[in-house]
Formats: sequence, C-alpha cells, structure tokens
Amino acid sequence: MNNGSELTTAQRNELIEELSYHNKRIYEIGELLGFDNIQEKAKLKEVMMGHELGDRVFTKSTGEIKGTDAINEKTGEISEYKTSELKKHELDRFFDAAIYGTQGLTLAASMTYNNGSTRENVESYKNSSHKHGVFYRGNLLCIAEVSPEYVTGDNGLMKRINKAENGGVYKSTNGNSVSVHYENGGVREGEGEIIFTHDFRK
Repeated sequence: MNNGSELTTAQRNELIEELSYHNKRIYEIGELLGFDNIQEKAKLKEVMMGHELGDRVFTKSTGEIKGTDAINEKTGEISEYKTSELKKHELDRFFDAAIYGTQGLTLAASMTYNNGSTRENVESYKNSSHKHGVFYRGNLLCIAEVSPEYVTGDNGLMKRINKAENGGVYKSTNGNSVSVHYENGGVREGEGEIIFTHDFRK
C-alpha cells in the first residue's frame, strides 16, 4: 500500500484539496438532509443504515425519542443504532464468518450503551429495536437486528447492574456494552439475525 512517501508536493497538495472538497460536501449534503453536523458521532453511518432499512434517522444526537436513533414511519418501530468499523485485517474474516459461514470463525463486535448504567435505563431498552451496522471504509457491509432480550438480559447490559447491586465491582471501566458474535453465516443463536448484507468486493 502506498504510504504517501512517493508523492510529489504538487500531487500531495492536489489530493489534500480534493479531500477537503469532499469533506465540506459531506457537511453540505448533511445540512440539506436536516443535520447540523452529520459527522457528529455516527450520524453519517446511521443515515446509511436508515436508508437501507426505510427508517427516518433523527437529526439530533439526542434523538426525538429517548434512547433511540430512528423510526420506521410505516410500522412505527423505533430503533437504537450501533455501529462498528472493521480494520483491514478483519474484512475477509468478517465475510467468511458472517456471510459464508466458514466453520470455526467468529468475529465479535461491541455495541456500547453510554446510558446503560442504571436498571431503569436498561429496562427501557426493551421497548425498542436494536440494529448493529458493520462498516468498512465507507461501505455498509451488514446490518444485524439484535434481540432486545439479549441486549438487556443477564448476559448483556444487566450483567453489570446485577453485579453492582450485589456489591461487586465490574473490572472494566466500559462495562455498558454487549458483544454481537458473527459466525456460522449469521449471528450467534439467541443474539439476533442478519437483515442486510453487501459484499462490495464482488
């Protein structure tokens, strides 16, 4: 892979100007769609997910409905979106595990819930759908619908709550997360199901 060292000063400057143009264009398009800052947090990725699912993504980071990111106006379903960005060395492994079901391969991705530190908040997550999007360099590869029961269960967000209420101390400082395991051509049994895939390599 070219690390940029072979570029002339003129070539580098031209590429930076092109990059700057496209970066500004992203903000301009985002504003046309109603987003003050579409690159805030994961809004751009959420918009891509919502487009594939037919959902309307809320333009504010706090959401129009507490604890959710989007609504399907045909069905009324509200959804919390979470995203993961694959590293280059994870790309083939992900497709082999999640799409093609290569035996023995698993790729785990984390869904972090910043407000999942109280029982009340975790309980509220039972009322919405949970979608996990997997991305690689601007490509949306997969969307999994993750079971609310799994997200909020004793092996999910409630694990930390239960431990704290029983006087335990959670080792991780970021314990408000749930892992989605992609394997056997889908998502691990009991965790959910894949509802969208796109292998851009083809």
